[in-house]
Amino acid sequence: MHSALRPPCLASRIGQLAISPFCAFMVLWPLVFAADTAAPFGGQFYRLYWYEKGLEHGNPFFNSRFRVNDPEVALNPRFMYRSEPRGNGMMQIRIEEDLAQLGAAELYLELWGGHPGTANKRVTINGRSQHSIADNGTAGGNCTHLYPTLALKITDLVNGYNALQFACDKGSSFWGHFIVENAVLRLALKPDHADLKKFGLLGFEASVKVALVEGGKESLRLALSASSPNLLSIASVDYQGFYRGYAENGSLEIASWHGFTKEREPVAMLAMGQPPSFNADWDFSMLPAQEDAAVQAIVHFKEHPELIYLTAPVRGPQLVRPESKSVELITSKDLPKPFWSRAGRKNQCTLELATDPAVIEKAELHVVVWDGGAGTIKDYFTLNGHPLKIAGDGKHDVIYSRLPVEPALLRKGENRIELLSDTEHHGIEVLLPGPALVVRSAK
Repeated sequence: MHSALRPPCLASRIGQLAISPFCAFMVLWPLVFAADTAAPFGGQFYRLYWYEKGLEHGNPFFNSRFRVNDPEVALNPRFMYRSEPRGNGMMQIRIEEDLAQLGAAELYLELWGGHPGTANKRVTINGRSQHSIADNGTAGGNCTHLYPTLALKITDLVNGYNALQFACDKGSSFWGHFIVENAVLRLALKPDHADLKKFGLLGFEASVKVALVEGGKESLRLALSASSPNLLSIASVDYQGFYRGYAENGSLEIASWHGFTKEREPVAMLAMGQPPSFNADWDFSMLPAQEDAAVQAIVHFKEHPELIYLTAPVRGPQLVRPESKSVELITSKDLPKPFWSRAGRKNQCTLELATDPAVIEKAELHVVVWDGGAGTIKDYFTLNGHPLKIAGDGKHDVIYSRLPVEPALLRKGENRIELLSDTEHHGIEVLLPGPALVVRSAK
């Protein structure tokens, strides 16, 4: 399926936006979005080359996952004979490209942040350039995940097998270690690229149109504008948003492009547009009010799933609501380091709610975990003693949960999150930014 090739936003697009600070005031509901907003043409074609495991792809392996280790583990008597330390941190991605027809290149990664305390995560491209993987709390002792995009020089690449050497340091961890779940080289094609002409896509252009849904709903209608012949070649469209909200992708940036991929599939995007119209609605009723959101579209093609077209961002949609309503994002100020539970050791944090639950109309809990299993514990994750399902099957993967919470379960003041697993080794890790409540209230 082409959906396995959907990336989140590309770093080059973030630089095109000038997002002003969050504005908390409300405007009158009927006046907030008087006209459609359309982005000018100015999109970009990219070709995607994913890392593939196996000797036939130049990537022998000893473990089911691509693992990166600090050098000291090679002589650590506790771990040195396990399969994980046999990984040398090198992957190869084969590309077949005329490098002169590329306009830019990027490396996008799906990372499990690693053992808390792991430091100096990095990657070298073909021995030509070294890139730091920005730390988002791992070195400080937190459980993390991250989806970085690294800008490369075209001269970093070769037409053939590209060697990516990953490494890390032990830092303060018992074992410096992280996992690259997926990696992809994303190559920007020049507008006159020979393959675009060959595929009948030369001159293809598309843009996003955004309009307020009628009837007083807190929702935006998203649509793709392209010429009729071009529409026939499109398989689907992913809409991605820049807004202020829960940082589900582990970036710790509340105001950012949201969403990520899991096993190459999109997670936490605004919506997917399907043929023939490719229209979709963005319900923003559980986001804080804000004036400078943005939307872009990732376009996929029926005959060429290795290609995507990223539209220019639409800037300035206003996410506002009636003055009588408010939405608040509440994060924890006492997250433990690391926030995990295993071998029957309970861990906890609190969320301070200033609002009287009597005026809360709707509430959600957002949380991202790495699931190593709850063991025999049935109520392994609770909010004020009430169990919530966020993981538990022990598949050792990242799970993002957005769970409805009955307002009656909440308390003004301290709301307690508790985590308990009795697995011997792995357990459940709550990844940064930690649990957060989103509450919608009547003023």
